Amino acid sequence: MLLISILLNCLDPALTMACASDYRDPFTLPMLPNEKNKAAAAKAELASWYGGRSDQLAVVAAFEGWKNARETGQESRFCSKYFVSSGTMHMLSGMRKQLASELLRNGFIPGDGSSCNLNAQDPGILHAVLVAGLYPMVGRLLPPLKNNKKAVIETAGGDKVRLSPHSTNFKLSFQKFYEQPLIAYDEITRGDGGLLIRNCTVIGPLPLLLLATEIVVAPGNEEDDDGNDDDESDYEDADEDNGEEGNIKADLSEAHQGEKIMSSPDNTVKVIVDRWIPFESTALDVAQIYCLRERLAAAILFKVIFFVLHCFKERTLRLPSTPQAK
Repeated sequence: MLLISILLNCLDPALTMACASDYRDPFTLPMLPNEKNKAAAAKAELASWYGGRSDQLAVVAAFEGWKNARETGQESRFCSKYFVSSGTMHMLSGMRKQLASELLRNGFIPGDGSSCNLNAQDPGILHAVLVAGLYPMVGRLLPPLKNNKKAVIETAGGDKVRLSPHSTNFKLSFQKFYEQPLIAYDEITRGDGGLLIRNCTVIGPLPLLLLATEIVVAPGNEEDDDGNDDDESDYEDADEDNGEEGNIKADLSEAHQGEKIMSSPDNTVKVIVDRWIPFESTALDVAQIYCLRERLAAAILFKVIFFVLHCFKERTLRLPSTPQAK
């Protein structure tokens, strides 16, 4: 996640998410019912700073708000208003500085790091970075059953889990989305009501294509017209009469059909990610994502090789000055 955040120029939010995932939740949980409602509304307000519907980005917003409030002497007021733990924020601040210094020491970021945060306020890019850190921890929101308004998430393993009442997405409604919503989550815990997802973010399908293991693209409309039926019968006859020649013709026809579909940028295609997440997109979007995948993989490989060479250089410089070491 940190590598991709550096490449996509949004390091600061990724530092916060990485440190927060290894530490306790910075939001306090009041006991009184009316205070609980205020705390939930405050967390939702923070999440709205980055597009909403995200527990992880609510933490990012809370840290940024806390940092600004501390600089202006309003730290106590901010923590009280948004039900944020000041001690946890100070701990996250120290963890972030330590992690950033390690990235700097190993040559992953430049001295000032200013160029690494040009897209730090872009929710779409932050979702892609978040997916990079959580994938394959992704599920899809199921339509509600009768007399059951609580959100149910289906995971890649087929488990049915619910969202924690402490999540900003606890009251997530299936009807509010044009397509089936996807949820990126950090972990599944067992609570009084069964399996629960505590922290999650509603994401779009395109970020999944950057890291998915397997992607299948098919025509958006697989129904054939009458003319195509005649063509298929001709190929069947060719298969019976000509054997391998008929198979070659059929393969060429399928290849031609695929090229025709992808040749028009506005054509709708069906994309299936890792054999279980289907969605529709345009041929142009899918082609661009494929190109971006290649560039992203090459950039990450370059960073990793650079890191290995840097470590080797550091190790070589620290070796004793002996003929064997040289």
